[in-house]
Amino acid sequence: MSSQPPDHRLAGRLSPPPPNRPHRTHLLWLCALVCLLAAGAWLLRRGNSQTPHISTPTAVAALGPGVVARMDSPVFEYGEGWHLSAGGADPREPSEPWTEPAGTMSFAYSGRELALQLAVGDYWGYIFVTIDGAPANRLPSIPGNLNSADVAAGYKPLLAPELQRAEGPTPVWVLVHRADDDGPHTVEVEVWRGWGQIPLRAVAVDALPAPRLPLWPAAGFGLGAIWSLYFGLKNRTRRTRQYPALAQKVAGLVSAVRRVSRVHQWLPRLWPGALLLIGAGVFLDSWLLSDAGLMLLALAALVRPEIWLAALLFGLPFYLYPLPILPGRALNLIEIGVWGGLVLWGIRHWIDPLAEAQRRSAGVPRNTQHLLLALLVSLSLVAALAAQYADLALREWRTVFLAGGGFALLLGLVLTQSDNPARSRQLLINGWLAGGTAVALIALWQFASGQMLIQAEGVARVRGLYGSPNNLALYLERTLAIGIAYFLFRNSHSVNRRARWPRVAKYALLLLPQVAALVLTFSKGALFLGIPALLLVLTGGGAVLLARQGKSLRFLWWLAAIGGVVVLGLLPFLGADRFRLLLDFGAGTTGGLRLNLWRSAWAMALDHPWLGVGPDNFLYAYRSGYLLPAAWQDPNLNHPHNFVLDWWTRLGLPGLILAGAWVGIGVRQLGRALCVGAEPGLALGCLAAVAAALAHGLIDASFALPDLMLVWVLLFSLPTGQYPQSPQPESHC
Repeated sequence: MSSQPPDHRLAGRLSPPPPNRPHRTHLLWLCALVCLLAAGAWLLRRGNSQTPHISTPTAVAALGPGVVARMDSPVFEYGEGWHLSAGGADPREPSEPWTEPAGTMSFAYSGRELALQLAVGDYWGYIFVTIDGAPANRLPSIPGNLNSADVAAGYKPLLAPELQRAEGPTPVWVLVHRADDDGPHTVEVEVWRGWGQIPLRAVAVDALPAPRLPLWPAAGFGLGAIWSLYFGLKNRTRRTRQYPALAQKVAGLVSAVRRVSRVHQWLPRLWPGALLLIGAGVFLDSWLLSDAGLMLLALAALVRPEIWLAALLFGLPFYLYPLPILPGRALNLIEIGVWGGLVLWGIRHWIDPLAEAQRRSAGVPRNTQHLLLALLVSLSLVAALAAQYADLALREWRTVFLAGGGFALLLGLVLTQSDNPARSRQLLINGWLAGGTAVALIALWQFASGQMLIQAEGVARVRGLYGSPNNLALYLERTLAIGIAYFLFRNSHSVNRRARWPRVAKYALLLLPQVAALVLTFSKGALFLGIPALLLVLTGGGAVLLARQGKSLRFLWWLAAIGGVVVLGLLPFLGADRFRLLLDFGAGTTGGLRLNLWRSAWAMALDHPWLGVGPDNFLYAYRSGYLLPAAWQDPNLNHPHNFVLDWWTRLGLPGLILAGAWVGIGVRQLGRALCVGAEPGLALGCLAAVAAALAHGLIDASFALPDLMLVWVLLFSLPTGQYPQSPQPESHC
């Protein structure tokens, strides 16, 4: 293969390798070895531990250490109406089940640990437990959640639909109290509802076996070894990698084919047909069409990798519809996009000599924000392995956190090594906005046809292809922020009006359906928090940008017009209960349910401060452990509807701190790009999208969905990517 002339695209990107620090490198490798040995020792010890079991309950006259008692034992004192048997105790149905307990009972015991065997299943019931007049300390004690005597007590809901069996509820052992002395201790138990389910099955004192060792410490040690190896290798001097002769021959063949056939010119034009084939494959459930479209898209991406990324961004609102790839087998769109993109990038850099030269000169993009995201991915894995339902937690870790990390890597590689960064960035934004417009048009069709609407509080809400209108609103407010800022302020400095206004009109056609669909979601978080925050940031930042460019502020009237469209669109619906009861926080209202949810989530966060309850485990922890009686109408909530509580309950306090640092550094980088970047309008749009996401995230979801996580990565990467730019002006901030 003939030598290639120096390429101006590589100018300024060659830097001397970092110095080799042998002492630090050896220390890191030693740390990695220690972590690996610790992980192996923990796994070996865990493998030798036994699965815990407990003795069969028997009738007893006194409760002491090691005793497991049946509920018909004479040691228990019951109120009126209980039905007792060897199988448990069942309360009566009271005349006022919402204001009085179904049954009360008391007993005394001597020992340290008290456990109750409770029947949990698909029914609404709960218990209050006090020990020596104080709340049972191993159960949640939520301020304001009092028993019938208006006394604070340990609290446990009995609702667990996932544990309902054909023969009835499932008996589970629940540790309710751990004392500092052997007592004796006095116990008061109130059972609310639950009649016919035999909610109390047995009582144990100092009889629960030690639980099996958890798996997450081994994962933590393993990740420590990986991080130590990473920093150890990073500390070494880089060496030029020699590729096999076969790879060099393939690269030469590819260069010859490109020169003769001009394949690099017509291959990228295959992407529209590829998208049509993929869409037809999903609609018709045809794996042949889907695979054909993916192959065409992959061929186009071998020449221009940003085409694959743009297709992924276009398809984000459709991620709930998997791609059929084999008979009876379908895969998630986002995972195909992320991991398939990384595979294509590797293939391209194996066969493309110029791309290989760029890869060696640029390397893998690294910055503090990428490091924080990698730490979040690592911590979320540990939290997932510590969760009660580890299989569900690992699925969310894979589809949200790991996919987000992979997308950040892919996006950084593509933008870093692009031969035309501005064109690549433009394609990504166009693809993303086109996807938002497509799902918005689907939502508008739903409203016009009356199909697939959600009826709530007197309004018909559109939802696009999402399960909830709120999810559609969360997505559209981000695309809308970028669209308004990037295309409005990007064209504000254009001198040629004939060239400017057609572009503005074209993108207005893209954004107007999004505005209309966003209004028709009737999402209170978007309409009263997200959109105002978005417009506020765009107005303030836009005024600064226009003044800095010496341009007229008349473009800000477009923002006022957008706000006016939103207000006018809401006027016919202001009499509906959804808006008339906006500030009503009474029992059973949306506001009241949200306040009770936050009280429960706060108690959950305090009870699980270090690793939370794990990814995708909030629903089960909330419904079966923290659901307040006043919030029984809406038990199936899978997140706390607040981004601070969401990070804390999902990943613990370390996760909340890492997430805060990740977002904070991202905002700081966006601010710097706004001051000195080549695309200040894009940076302003990203800042507005972040403001809308955080404002809306005060009362709704913010990040823990596959599409939203990728959007967060996109917002922090597009205007701040480490790719070649024109010389930057001095800061005006």
